[in-house]
Amino acid sequence: MSTEEITNLLEGDDNQLTLEQAKQSLKWPEWEHAIQAKLAQLRQKGTWKLVEKPAGAIPISNKWVLTKKRDKEGNVIKYKARLVARGFTQHLGLNYGETFSPVVHFETIRALLTLVASKKLKVCQLDVKGAYLNGILTQPIYMEQPIGFEDGSGLVCLLIKSIYGLKQAG
Repeated sequence: MSTEEITNLLEGDDNQLTLEQAKQSLKWPEWEHAIQAKLAQLRQKGTWKLVEKPAGAIPISNKWVLTKKRDKEGNVIKYKARLVARGFTQHLGLNYGETFSPVVHFETIRALLTLVASKKLKVCQLDVKGAYLNGILTQPIYMEQPIGFEDGSGLVCLLIKSIYGLKQAG
């Protein structure tokens, strides 16, 4: 695929792109900035530490999910990058025990909003940037260094906090 075809793909729709496709595009500086911002956030949150791979450990792989945030007219306003663990490679009993994802029922939200309206209360909304990165892991999970941004040391990431894609996330 030529650079022009990749750039057209990037500009035309929001199909998921591979890191290699983004690197070949004319928009690579924007994608690289988004990736570096995500890596800085992961470091700042203490998401992992680099360690020697223990004998018998099977590090899970990862990938970059690259998307564009658009305004209501469809213009690109932000390039977003998310590092996603390939949790489907995790093994029950080895690097996860059980999965649980709390979900609120719509009826509960409706009841709360009815109560708010009847008592003339205020509702506040909060969006936590990197919310998934706040989950503390209790089992050791090893992940390969972020694809395309390995430091050449041969070390692996011992995950301390959850990232997207893990069985323990969400």
